[in-house]
Amino acid sequence: MRAAYYETRGPAREVLRVGDIPAEEPGPGMLRLRIAASGINPSDVKTRSGNSPRPQPWPRVIPHHDGAGTVEAVGSGVDPQRIGQRVWLYECQIDRAGGTAAEYVTVPEALAVPLPDNVSFDIGAALGVPALTAWFCADRAGAAPGRNVLVHGAVGAVGFYAAQMARLRGARVLGTVSNEQQAAVAQAAGIETVLRGDDLPLRAREWLEAQGHAATQSSFDGIIDLDFAANLAANVELAAVNGRLAVYASDTNLEPAVPVRALMRRNLQVAFLLLYTLPLEEKRRAITDLTGWLTLDALRHPAIHAYPLEDIASAHEAVETRRHVGKVIVRL
Repeated sequence: MRAAYYETRGPAREVLRVGDIPAEEPGPGMLRLRIAASGINPSDVKTRSGNSPRPQPWPRVIPHHDGAGTVEAVGSGVDPQRIGQRVWLYECQIDRAGGTAAEYVTVPEALAVPLPDNVSFDIGAALGVPALTAWFCADRAGAAPGRNVLVHGAVGAVGFYAAQMARLRGARVLGTVSNEQQAAVAQAAGIETVLRGDDLPLRAREWLEAQGHAATQSSFDGIIDLDFAANLAANVELAAVNGRLAVYASDTNLEPAVPVRALMRRNLQVAFLLLYTLPLEEKRRAITDLTGWLTLDALRHPAIHAYPLEDIASAHEAVETRRHVGKVIVRL
């Protein structure tokens, strides 16, 4: 099969290769899929570059956790009726050398989730880590009827889904964006936004007041954040007493100074989220909700930016430099 792989970590163009390698046969509880599209996440490029604490005990790694395709073969203990099923994949490279950047991938059965017929393979490959992380963000932020939720980075792969999921759970949602182009993308999905900047707290409070909140009560019950360090001061200012903060990244600074007393005064509950170590039972709840929303066409999806497998280095560079608004995938 054709596959992308690397044998040492480093810059994409220096270490990524594309070639022919054997496909893995499915063992007990496993199934093999023909991949149509492979999704790329920041964690994938960080692992490949060496900027991740994850170990690499294998001599050769096929990258990417997420993907979508068709079940081609099953191992013992797996219902043979799954053969021919359209599925989306998540966490395929946890403790494994073989990810989805290949014509075929063999994974534990539970990682292959039925993909509704109304959802394309491209979108299926874009779900995985972003959509499941978004579900946990909306959950930990306490999104529910009558609650106000602020979503930083509302057009990023996670933020775009998180803002919509918070609304689907009944919350009033405000997103932050960097420019008018991003604001238009969010608006098309029904997400109200304000521009990021030094006056963010003022703009966010004006939005809250427009929702009918008095100036003395202008705060958010839940905040979903993609950069804990960069947004900490604004979040402390905007968080409600007994509010919740869900954080899934802090790329500008992994060891920021934390204003403990200010957080304590608000009894702020802070949840740091990494999908790969979250409870399996909760992931199953997330998948159930996500499947229902997908079936009902209740979610808008990020714009897809597709690259061919042979140009996977460019795809990785696009993720690293944030070249696109939306989701980068590799088509097989």
